[in-house]
Amino acid sequence: MPKTYEIISLDIGNDSIKGVVVDFSEGSGNVLAFANTKTRGIENGEIKDVVALNESMTQLIEDLEGQLQRELKGELLVSSSCGNFTLTELTEEIMLSDKEPVYVNEEHVTQLTDNLLSHLFEGNEKNSLHLFVKKYVLDDRRIVVNPVGMKARKLTAVYSVVMGDENYKNVVEYATKDIIGEAEYYISFVSTAEAVLSNVEKDRGVIHVDLGYNATLVTLYYANTPVELNRIDMAMKHVIKDIAVVLKTSVQEAERLLKTYGVAVFMGVEPTPIEYKGLDGRTVMKTTKEFLARIIYARMREIFMKIKKLYKDIVAKYPEFADVGVPGGFVLTGGGAMLQRVEALATEVFKCPVRTGSLYDTELFKCEGYEHDVFSPLYAPVFGNILVYQKERSIYSPMLMEKQKKSSPKFFKKLSETLGKIFGQ
Repeated sequence: MPKTYEIISLDIGNDSIKGVVVDFSEGSGNVLAFANTKTRGIENGEIKDVVALNESMTQLIEDLEGQLQRELKGELLVSSSCGNFTLTELTEEIMLSDKEPVYVNEEHVTQLTDNLLSHLFEGNEKNSLHLFVKKYVLDDRRIVVNPVGMKARKLTAVYSVVMGDENYKNVVEYATKDIIGEAEYYISFVSTAEAVLSNVEKDRGVIHVDLGYNATLVTLYYANTPVELNRIDMAMKHVIKDIAVVLKTSVQEAERLLKTYGVAVFMGVEPTPIEYKGLDGRTVMKTTKEFLARIIYARMREIFMKIKKLYKDIVAKYPEFADVGVPGGFVLTGGGAMLQRVEALATEVFKCPVRTGSLYDTELFKCEGYEHDVFSPLYAPVFGNILVYQKERSIYSPMLMEKQKKSSPKFFKKLSETLGKIFGQ
């Protein structure tokens, strides 16, 4: 490994932009700088003001460089939660032999993935995606995890593909254009899941709930693969708007109250007086922490009830969960996961295990004195970007480098730079 090997990982959210700089020169990741700033120029997942968005990006970069006392350098990873996302199941197959069965090798496995990617490239060259292998099937009858070394006449692979839409593409392109240069692109909630979920949870079954600013995303992981993805168009921005309407204040002041005093449940909350500014930005108004909690509770409970309905549908759809439910329960991430006592409310509604998702394996990274801040749900996607990036290269780099020798430069450029998000095999 080089003497200095740094990764800059950024996440562009609807509410904030987060960034970390991590040095891997000593093997493990040493966090050198971390920062977050308010996202401007994005509304409802779409760019409304490119100049404002670029100013937010510039502010974040200047903050990171100020901590480093130098310019940023290293591999650049960028994820975003803006826009909409789809989860699709696709199947690809190849005939290995017309006669006797032959041994499956790595080239056969690579060919399957290459064929799938070439089909996706036709209409989605600039979209980012994450590709998971759900299973391999030998001769339409035998399901295996790894087919290499086994005999078959036909090899089939079933994939789960997570892809961003046009709004996602616009955000990552405009946010990086002329500011941070070339980058590897990822999808926030996929990276977040990689950071906060254990392999055991993803294998046996777990529901990842990303309580974002603009939308709530609910993903079921099973057999190490996302198999269900649902979007709820009710999220933390609705909680903030409720506070603003009820307390007759601005959205900005309502957001401050939520982050400073917000509690997800009102039971047991003391009626401690709180002062805030009215709509004119000058008039001092008063409420209590308990009343604020009641406003928050009403909307958060509504969001969780919608999630509970999805959970019931999932349990009904998968017979293996019928008797015991989803074994891993729920893992909450996103800005809403940082709300005080949110686990208590979620547990009350879901009636099953719930935990807040922070960085699962903290031994991979060091951040002396700031662990509580940087390993919180807020920074989960930026660490997830790094984990996905490292997993891609440790699993697929030898195979892709060999492919580079045999394939056209144009194809490999697309494979490595645009749709290199392949893991889960």
